[in-house]
Amino acid sequence: MDAFEGTGMVIQGLRFLSPREALRVLGKGTVLLDLRSDELMEMKAFEVPATIHVPHRDLASHLASLPQDRPLLLADSSGVFTKAAAQVLLEHGFEQVACLNGGMLAWDQEGLPVLTDPEAILHGECACVMRSRKVRP
Repeated sequence: MDAFEGTGMVIQGLRFLSPREALRVLGKGTVLLDLRSDELMEMKAFEVPATIHVPHRDLASHLASLPQDRPLLLADSSGVFTKAAAQVLLEHGFEQVACLNGGMLAWDQEGLPVLTDPEAILHGECACVMRSRKVRP
């Protein structure tokens, strides 16, 4: 059975779910594959039952470690990288793949559950000099 059947919209063969639709399927065994960088995930994380974090640039080298027996919902900051990542997964035999339309930005705007780390939130006088308060090794 397809975990995403009857949800979202299909565009060029890929399924895109709204944040609320995504929350529903994530509560039913779907795994969220967070494609954001470590720093962005550290600042604000999706608060859902099952998440795997693989930055989009590293996806190809982590394919063998991803579960092929569970549906995967791909998410990033705004939806920029999910389409290409979904195509990679489908080409490598993953059958149940969908994308979160609008990424973390849309998820957060909907007021859906997030975990934040106040120390990792960017601060600064100007966007050009903003940085995290976390001390990095």
